[in-house]
Amino acid sequence: MKSWKDLEPDRYRLLTKNYTPGRGGRKIRYVVIHHNAGMLSIDQIWQVWQTREASAHYQVTIDGQIGQLVNDSDTAWHAANLTRNQESIGIEHANSGGAAADWPISEKTREEGAHLVAAICRYYGLGRPAWGVNVRPHSETGQTSCPYRLGPNGEYGKAYIARAQHWYDQMGSGTTTSTTPVKETPVTDDQTALLRQIRDNTADCRAMLMALSAQNMGDPAIGGPYGGWPHDQIMASVREKIAAGKDLTNTEQLHVILDKLGFYDKEK
Repeated sequence: MKSWKDLEPDRYRLLTKNYTPGRGGRKIRYVVIHHNAGMLSIDQIWQVWQTREASAHYQVTIDGQIGQLVNDSDTAWHAANLTRNQESIGIEHANSGGAAADWPISEKTREEGAHLVAAICRYYGLGRPAWGVNVRPHSETGQTSCPYRLGPNGEYGKAYIARAQHWYDQMGSGTTTSTTPVKETPVTDDQTALLRQIRDNTADCRAMLMALSAQNMGDPAIGGPYGGWPHDQIMASVREKIAAGKDLTNTEQLHVILDKLGFYDKEK
């Protein structure tokens, strides 16, 4: 993890589908724990979730690397229940062995996963991690045994939550505000390459906007003539204007969008 305090993962590998933008007006209330039932890397689980209707916010790999697949501000499809999805952050843990070994999870994965639970509870002011309160097993919703050995009644469950509590105590209680902050995820490396290419060739803002609509840039609010609409509304407006033959070659607006997406901050 690059920053526990700021919830900055080791790597961003954001999905382009199989999640819901936003949280339906609901606040984050708890963390839901999963295991892969597989020994998957960040890239491998990204590929799985790109091809099936499922996702989670974070993946913890066998060697303890933490990847973010869905922004905290968006709803991942991980708990088989709409309200729980909207009110939770899902953490997946890779297994270090398969079914023949009864799906073990490495100590490194468990330790980093527990630390991530603590960091999320701290960042969103959820309180000290506790099973059944602000940390829930996937098995509470849906017909599944997940997270199996990592659940509250599993082999690793008690030690896992004890480590989460340890890290929470080390980090402090976090926010005490009544409004839950939602972490804003920076533009990923792949998206930055696209933006850099666009920045260096600003003659056609129309092409730029269509390129952005093909990427998943999250849900930043853009000012200027688009009135602070969310990204998906901007793109709907862009498509409508293009269909009507309207001119979108506005370099100034291009740079407003680049700035709001955090491109210039990343370039510093």
